Amino acid sequence: MKVTKAHFGEPSKVKLQLNIVKESWLHAIPDSVKEFPWRKAEDLLLKQLLLVGQKAFKWSLIILFLFSFLSDVMYSISRNWELMIPLGLLVGCLMMDCLKEISMEVFQASEKRGLSLPLLGFSCCFILVKVISTYLTPSTQPFLLHVANGGLMQVLWIWGDSLKENNQGKLGSTYSVAYQKTLLVKKAFGIAIERQ
Repeated sequence: MKVTKAHFGEPSKVKLQLNIVKESWLHAIPDSVKEFPWRKAEDLLLKQLLLVGQKAFKWSLIILFLFSFLSDVMYSISRNWELMIPLGLLVGCLMMDCLKEISMEVFQASEKRGLSLPLLGFSCCFILVKVISTYLTPSTQPFLLHVANGGLMQVLWIWGDSLKENNQGKLGSTYSVAYQKTLLVKKAFGIAIERQ
């Protein structure tokens, strides 16, 4: 059994060549690229990707909700249960308002955070009602489908209002984030940064 010197901690020829290439590349890179705050740029990129992913997820859920709502309306019309549409929507909206008021009293800290966690729980409950109603008898199915649709519609409404309130409070901070991004780009390309 042969044992090479590389196993005893001596560097192999490949590692030496890689170190030489690494050093030559480090000398070839300009100083402005070496001094660029890569960690901060990585954090900004991750935040932007998360925002884009969140928006894509939000819009896909809204589109899914709209198609589901339209299919429930068509199902009710085909079964001659047209009266169940507004009645179920009204009951769902009222249930969501009642649940929101209860959660505001029980979870006082959720007022400061914008109700995001309770809204997620309520929307999951209404989706569960929607799924369970597909296994019930055809006479109760349209009513429960529209109750779930009304609750989900109210969740979307409350969520949109809370997003608008949060965006109005962050309007001043978006300018500073955009300014920081501009500074990072200027620094990366070695452009002189002027103070305004």
